[in-house]
Amino acid sequence: MVQKIAVLGTCFSRNFLNSSDYFNPEYKKHYSVSFTQFHSSMIALITEPFFFNIDHYEDIPPEKKKFVVADFEKHFFQELKQKTPDFLIIDLYTDALKKIAFIKANQAVTISPIIEQSRVRQDLPIEKLVSQENWQQFLEEWIRAVQLFKEKISPYLAEEQLILNQAELTTSYFDAKGEKVAYKNLSQLMKYNQLWWELDQHFLKIFPKANVISMRGEAYIGDARYPFGHSVAHYQSDYYKKLYSKFNHVIRGES
Repeated sequence: MVQKIAVLGTCFSRNFLNSSDYFNPEYKKHYSVSFTQFHSSMIALITEPFFFNIDHYEDIPPEKKKFVVADFEKHFFQELKQKTPDFLIIDLYTDALKKIAFIKANQAVTISPIIEQSRVRQDLPIEKLVSQENWQQFLEEWIRAVQLFKEKISPYLAEEQLILNQAELTTSYFDAKGEKVAYKNLSQLMKYNQLWWELDQHFLKIFPKANVISMRGEAYIGDARYPFGHSVAHYQSDYYKKLYSKFNHVIRGES
């Protein structure tokens, strides 16, 4: 039986379900990806839809516009209702690293990497930015958002159908020659990882019955030869095979 998987997160939770050799070529024997809500913060996710035409922005690749629209127009719960996934895998990368722009008091969008690199960022009618730099204020607002998320998701998925993917940014990588190189901004990367870890812990207090996959502390690093570009969020191939093994163990009981 093929299990239907939905993704709320980033490449940490989506790209290991990819059939290229770098990832997991056999995954379609057991899983299909119902839909992906990509780079959406919890705070933005539970607010009201924001309609903003991005068709004419040529600095957003056509294949990525759907992710921006989904974040702006809040398709997530509608997708859950329509696609009826068996499990939802979640990672909190975006929540730990990216700002949230409030258009109105109950209307917000995520300043995702796609938005950061587009003219859309300067064209948004932003009233207020919420940032991790003011951590206590951010955390209070984020916890409220996750509590509301729990209410909104409950008609569609039980807690036991949620999988929290605990991950972290890498502090080193293999370059194009296969040599190990350390990132220079180590202190900033460690700070991001600490914030991410804190959010994971708060999430599990709100969803104590959720499943957990942890890739923190694993002996894998980044790789400049990653198929979708070099990043502190892109690991060597074996990372994704280990993640897939842990994923199988949660869903199918395989070790």
